[in-house]
Amino acid sequence: MAVSKNPDSRLWSVKKHFYLRKHCKFPMKKNGFFFTTIAIAFSIVLLISYNVYAGYRLNDKMQSVETRIGTMNGFIKDLENDAENAIFIAGFRSLLSIEDYMMKYDDFISNLGTNLNSAFDESFIYGAINSEKMSLMQNNTFLNWTNKMEEQAAKIDISLELTVNSVEIMQSSPWTVDVSVNLKIDATDKKNTASWVRNRVFTKTINITGFVDPLYLVNNDGKVNNTIRKTTVNPSSSTANLQTHMANSYYIGHTDAPSYLMRFENNLNPSAYGIESLVNTEELKDAGFNPNTRSAVDYIYYGTAVTSDCRVEGFQPYPFFRLDYLPEPPNHLEAYGAECLGHGDDD
Repeated sequence: MAVSKNPDSRLWSVKKHFYLRKHCKFPMKKNGFFFTTIAIAFSIVLLISYNVYAGYRLNDKMQSVETRIGTMNGFIKDLENDAENAIFIAGFRSLLSIEDYMMKYDDFISNLGTNLNSAFDESFIYGAINSEKMSLMQNNTFLNWTNKMEEQAAKIDISLELTVNSVEIMQSSPWTVDVSVNLKIDATDKKNTASWVRNRVFTKTINITGFVDPLYLVNNDGKVNNTIRKTTVNPSSSTANLQTHMANSYYIGHTDAPSYLMRFENNLNPSAYGIESLVNTEELKDAGFNPNTRSAVDYIYYGTAVTSDCRVEGFQPYPFFRLDYLPEPPNHLEAYGAECLGHGDDD
């Protein structure tokens, strides 16, 4: 077909168009396929690049979360380890504070408008007894410790709230008491990457050796106190050992006696964790007291129970020293392997 090459011819333009469509189809398909392939490849590259980038971002985020969780776990672990130390310090000082309070008012804690558990709780957390601040507790309360932990947490972007649910003190053996704190720990990372909430009971044991016996503290007007010390001898093995035991007012475990904690409230009933000493009446005499002519066993001597007692063979240098004897326990004359002076005379 002959096509006019006159550029001014409009007919030529139309015919050229149909001519190209009829005779030049293959080259246009080839070019289209080529560009399509390039577009697909480019799209794949973009998709892979985005996925890789997104993967790196996700991985970085996961590592960041893991780091924060690790930081929080480490902090909480240190907090839990330190909690027992804080309980020991606050508990130890609280017992001393109650002794000081009783000495100041010269009475048992149960006669001073509170009781042992309430006084210990108030002193332990707030450093006061009956709202009266105790000097030994200044900057040493458990509340001081929780505030300090919350401040330390804030420095590493952890929002920490410590709540004391309860505090309990109990006798755990004749020579130890346990202080238990039920504590709620609520920790949240300030970026909200992790949170940690838990209620846990922490318990710390305090040895009572070296504390003042409340029975002596109140009944002797603070003039003749007696610190709790385990006996270094077997008092029932010989008269000499019994004299050493009595002269130092050492303590032994005895289930007919009250425990250390019971003595704060002048509760003289028997306890499985009971302890007892023998009152050195000569020491009381030297301090200006008129010794009682009754059994030297502390909770009997300072109590009101009616007993039969006698002076003890071999204790002539201690004319006021006596031990009780009864057909049924407590029979301390028999328990300490002693005999009545003059074969049972009460003189």
